[in-house]
Amino acid sequence: MSRHSAFLLMVALALTACTSDIEPLTPAQRQAVAEYVSKVAPTPEYPLDANFGGEVELLGVDVDRERWHPGKTIRVTWHWHAVRDPGKGTALFTQVVDENGRTLNQDGNSTLRWLYGPDRWRAGQYVRDVQQLHLPEDWTGTSARVYVGLSREGTRLPLAGDPDADGRMLAATIPTTKAGLEVRRALGVPEINVVQAKAPPRLDGLLDDAVWSFAQVTPAFVETRQGGPAAFRAFAKLLWDRRYLYVGVEVEDALLLSSHTEHDAHLWEQDCVELMIDPDGDGKPYFEIQVSPRGVLFDTRYDARRVPKPFGHVGWQSRARAAVSPRGTLDDDIADAGYAVEIAIPWQAFSRRPPAIGDTWRANLYVMDATREGQRAAAWSPLGVGDFHVPRRFGILAFEGTPDDMVGPTEPKQISSERMPAAVDRREALDRGVREKMIRKQAINRRNPDEPPPRMPSGAEDLESGEASH
Repeated sequence: MSRHSAFLLMVALALTACTSDIEPLTPAQRQAVAEYVSKVAPTPEYPLDANFGGEVELLGVDVDRERWHPGKTIRVTWHWHAVRDPGKGTALFTQVVDENGRTLNQDGNSTLRWLYGPDRWRAGQYVRDVQQLHLPEDWTGTSARVYVGLSREGTRLPLAGDPDADGRMLAATIPTTKAGLEVRRALGVPEINVVQAKAPPRLDGLLDDAVWSFAQVTPAFVETRQGGPAAFRAFAKLLWDRRYLYVGVEVEDALLLSSHTEHDAHLWEQDCVELMIDPDGDGKPYFEIQVSPRGVLFDTRYDARRVPKPFGHVGWQSRARAAVSPRGTLDDDIADAGYAVEIAIPWQAFSRRPPAIGDTWRANLYVMDATREGQRAAAWSPLGVGDFHVPRRFGILAFEGTPDDMVGPTEPKQISSERMPAAVDRREALDRGVREKMIRKQAINRRNPDEPPPRMPSGAEDLESGEASH
């Protein structure tokens, strides 16, 4: 017999052994329970140290998301250790409570508890107790406090240490998405609705694909400290689908300076567009992606605000793709009109599934503009200080579903000038004679071999992506 088979047999025998007045498990039930019971200590994501009546220890908990949206279900896994046999009548309870004392009993939301409650546990066993906890649609609190404990015959087992007045352990406090959104709105940061696309935009840097006409456009970027008018004009728009976050930025720039050619070069020293994005809204972690008018890309990840110094984990690779259309000639003295940047960022870059409709993330967008006199900048959300790395001042990305009238991949749509100011700007730039013709340059960075790229225009040249130079 193999070691693994012998272990499963031991677990099955342990599950079979129970007091005479408790109905034994069927073979099918024992098989279902076996994977949740072990003799090996677990390693919980969030370790705890709680002892109930000297009989059962709570070693920790795993939670599958850090924010909880009303109407959604969250997966919580408790890791228990039986120090002694808890015995007949012992049961687990779970309660979800808001700040006003509203209490939701979630005791029975666990198949394991129904089949193999603490009254069946044996000394030395480690039990993985998985619950699917549901938050009501009408939840209005700023967080959900999750309490846990054990009782026997109606009396709660004493919790060593400092239990609350009801003999429970506060095991987790989970911010709720809707309440968190209200708090962030109170800070006065901007918000943009990010529409879900039926078909991906063509990644050519022009931002004139029909799908972009459905994207909400930010107001003109502002001065980065106090939020006054910026010295130059820039604005952004965003879309998303199940694979990518799409970011488009239009910049007016009379002098295009972009001499860096290597991936992860210090693009902020010249002209570039920057995106900082914080999926959880707590600044831990957050990500930075920059694209220059030459199509060169810089990307890094921070564990917390500017941690690690000086530039985060530059070895992190976003696998983003970027396309740029400069309206002028780079690095000369002839007047230019500006440039547009189009970025497609896979959700895997953030180690996240795609957001659900109704989710909110935090992000900020910046433009660095090099002039002969020095560097200047503009931002979507002003920061109040001379530092771009202020996650609490990041704006809000609110993810929406697909508009009812959005076109599919084969349905052309006339682009409204009111909904596509970028197209109007380009025509005006040409009419002013800033350049005799628009110069199109495309750059695709970090092609991901595991995924097909976003839809490219017919005949588009696929430029060499290159490797990071760090």
